[in-house]
Amino acid sequence: MWIDIGLVVLYLGAMIWIGLRGGDGVHNAADFTASNGKYGAGVIFASLSASYIGGGYSSGNAAEAFSGGIGMTVALFGFSIATMLTGWLLAPGVKRFPGASTVGGIVGQAYGRGARALTGVFSFVCCAGVVGAQMGAMGMVFNVVLGLPHKAGILIGCGIVLLYSTTGGLKSIIIADMVQFVMLAIGMPLLLVLSLRRVGGFDVLVQSVPARYLNPLNGYTVAGFGSLVLTMMFGEALAPPYTQRLLIGRSPASVARATVFSGLFSVPFFIITGLIGITAYALKVTDVPAAAMPTLVMAVLPIGVRGIVMASMVSIILSAADGFLNGAAAGLVCDTVMTIKPDLDDHSQLRWLRLVNFLTGGAAVLAAFLVPNLFHILILSYSFWCPLVLIPLAAALLGIKSDGTAFRWALTAGLVSTLIWNYALGQPWGINGAIIGMACNFVVFVIFTRRINNSKPS
Repeated sequence: MWIDIGLVVLYLGAMIWIGLRGGDGVHNAADFTASNGKYGAGVIFASLSASYIGGGYSSGNAAEAFSGGIGMTVALFGFSIATMLTGWLLAPGVKRFPGASTVGGIVGQAYGRGARALTGVFSFVCCAGVVGAQMGAMGMVFNVVLGLPHKAGILIGCGIVLLYSTTGGLKSIIIADMVQFVMLAIGMPLLLVLSLRRVGGFDVLVQSVPARYLNPLNGYTVAGFGSLVLTMMFGEALAPPYTQRLLIGRSPASVARATVFSGLFSVPFFIITGLIGITAYALKVTDVPAAAMPTLVMAVLPIGVRGIVMASMVSIILSAADGFLNGAAAGLVCDTVMTIKPDLDDHSQLRWLRLVNFLTGGAAVLAAFLVPNLFHILILSYSFWCPLVLIPLAAALLGIKSDGTAFRWALTAGLVSTLIWNYALGQPWGINGAIIGMACNFVVFVIFTRRINNSKPS
């Protein structure tokens, strides 16, 4: 066991070293957000993949498969489709926004300064929630594999990711993503192969679980499952850290190619993590769904291999947390603070970025303490993204002309309808309010955009 713990500690030490070394080259806000770097398709592919594959899409997916079967895994294919569509349709549009390094940078050029400031606020809220989900997963992993108390695991994990992300910014995060991508691409398939060997093969696995586990609608109404697929499809689409990756690519063509391949990569990954959860159920390694993946690691893997997979699990969570931390800081500072106080010098901007990065970690820890279910945190975070910003952002990337009035009314419609549907009406038919809010946002945005364009002289 000490060998396994040593491998995890060695990996965490490497992440800290990367952050500290990367911090030596961070002297201003552009360094922190990597907006002055141009990365190739391979780097964008690995960094984007590492960013979206976090605790929710790995151990969270395994937990859902453990407790209910393949439904969540199938729903996650919505994210895969959205990522591929982003590469084909939207990524080429970044060429219309030279100099932009954040979501707000695009929105500001398309809809004005006020829209940029609002986007920064909601970027922060969305990203902080997603980081909270990663910290919750980190606490569970450290609790099961290292024997640490859950809250202590959250604090330690957050401390590590804060150290290298606050010091080195996105430059360090991208370097860390390269390592983390390799770790997750090796560790999860290895865990599944050895677990299937223990259970007796895939055919035995299928016979060992209830028939309802193989029905995607298990536990869902048709409308509720459709809502879940759409939530997974649009919830994180063009989220701040993903859009940042589109803006730091060497060319729009290479970014588009990397994004499509990243979406393709997610399909087998989701299948693997879902099967890990079902295998944990078949082997009866635990009664706690959230602990399915880490408990399976402890139950079936030999010493040494176990340490590699343990490090891979930690890597998955760090890779999502660090990107969303940077997205939160860049959004709030570059898009909101700088809009309000445009005279801030470079050093002040960097101090603000590091401070917000650190405070976001604190907010994430609080979210992880208060809401234990990873997918509940993620879906709550989506309520502050896809119903508010996604439609105008996608329209801008597609070259559709509109203005700040359309943006503000669409955002208001999305926010109000989401809150009413979720909390006043209690999610009728099991449909998540984020989807209703996004539909309202779309309708209002189209109405105002058509009115604006029709009023222009021909």
